[in-house]
Amino acid sequence: MFIYTIVNIGSEKSLKEEVALKYPDLSFAYSRPGYITFKDNSGKFDINSKFNLIFARACGISLGRTNSEKLEAEVSKHSADVTHRFSLVTGETSGEVAQVGQTILDVVEVKEGEFWLGMRTAHPYSWKMAGVNPKLTLPEASPSRAYLKMSEALIWTDYKFRGEETILELGCAPGGTSYSLLEKGFKVFGVDNALMNEGILNNPMFKHIKEPMQKVQDADIPRPCHILVSDVNVLPSLSLSQVKRFMDMRPGIHTVFYTLEIGSKISIEEVLKHIDSFKRFGFKEVRATQLPSNKSEVLLYGTK
Repeated sequence: MFIYTIVNIGSEKSLKEEVALKYPDLSFAYSRPGYITFKDNSGKFDINSKFNLIFARACGISLGRTNSEKLEAEVSKHSADVTHRFSLVTGETSGEVAQVGQTILDVVEVKEGEFWLGMRTAHPYSWKMAGVNPKLTLPEASPSRAYLKMSEALIWTDYKFRGEETILELGCAPGGTSYSLLEKGFKVFGVDNALMNEGILNNPMFKHIKEPMQKVQDADIPRPCHILVSDVNVLPSLSLSQVKRFMDMRPGIHTVFYTLEIGSKISIEEVLKHIDSFKRFGFKEVRATQLPSNKSEVLLYGTK
């Protein structure tokens, strides 16, 4: 049996390293940009298996390779609740969004005329749309592409706005993440010493705390505070200590969205250590993923 994965193009090496670390019974089999398969040497995985992989946007049981001429005949051999067709060549996608618990037949064109079929179950914290990518459009009014990351994070976690929730955002400038949160109804207190977009500053639901996060004190931040968002370009040890400091000041924080830069700055093992740190902070559930728009970052999501 073989396992297929969909991965952000450019993150194939990171996925292979993660699989070797977490699933030593899986051995590398085949790779194209954005698509990797592994041989299951254990026989313990099936269509309902939940793979805990940060760098795989989709993961399931491979049904093999075919070509354009045989494609429809091969597709007809398999029954699933939803069929997703998408091309890594053209970017075209088709198929309805799946619901949690439904089976998905992925029909993936990995290079022109070469198709791979795979089956997976739609689990919580998984992409349930064709192409495992919501393909969001960056609004013209958004100050930065951080809008896409935050919007994708809310989709991936299926986070529902509960009404009257206040967010403390660390590293808010120039305002892309804030823009995403504000348009969904959240009240945002943004911490950053850099300049903010004027449109964000003029929004009555936004307050700018124009200080480095290390200098922000208890009196500066809202009470109560429900959600902490952190997307700062500093050493991981510093950002993590600040997240802990703000959580200690506001123990009512029940959810954290935390961006961690990978690559030369941090290893996969250190990402896993960060996950353990969040659990020690009191979060009962901690998840991590590389979002479709991410190039060199991982999103950590913690909820109490």
